Amino acid sequence: MKHQLKFVAWLKSSDGTLANWSTFAMLMVTLYAVFLAKSQLMQADEHKKWQNYNDLNSRYAELYKMMPADISSGCSGNFDKLKPKTIEWVRQYFNLYSEEYWLFLNNLIPREMWDIRIHNGVRTNLKKYPALVDGYRYWKVEGSFNHPADFHAVVELAILDASKLPKKSKVAFLCGPKSH
Repeated sequence: MKHQLKFVAWLKSSDGTLANWSTFAMLMVTLYAVFLAKSQLMQADEHKKWQNYNDLNSRYAELYKMMPADISSGCSGNFDKLKPKTIEWVRQYFNLYSEEYWLFLNNLIPREMWDIRIHNGVRTNLKKYPALVDGYRYWKVEGSFNHPADFHAVVELAILDASKLPKKSKVAFLCGPKSH
């Protein structure tokens, strides 16, 4: 504020030539242009975050179309005895999840989508499809999912949270001793 008052005093004390007023006008136009440029960059950044999120949603949709019956049944069993296609599907699921987490850590997807949609969606899936939990542990022992560095802690917390969700189906009764 002090500098603004000095500038105004300078303008008043000068002879009021057109050059002084032109300088002031150009300063105002420049400041306005900087403000507009910053605003446009912020909008483009937000748009890119949503685009990243939407791209991952498309990839999940494609992955879900190929969900093996061993997983979609909601039954769980000896994971390493499942079909190779099922074992690989679980790896792809957690690869996508770790990619999503990396994007979140790097502020490349909207925070509200991580906090609300992704966070809750993973927990729901871990509860609904126990083979995901078994598969995660299988691949973890194999040395997978080490990036980002704390991804294992994120998944373990999600598994813990999922175990606290109420059961909403009778899948456990349908699996019985026939499960893998």
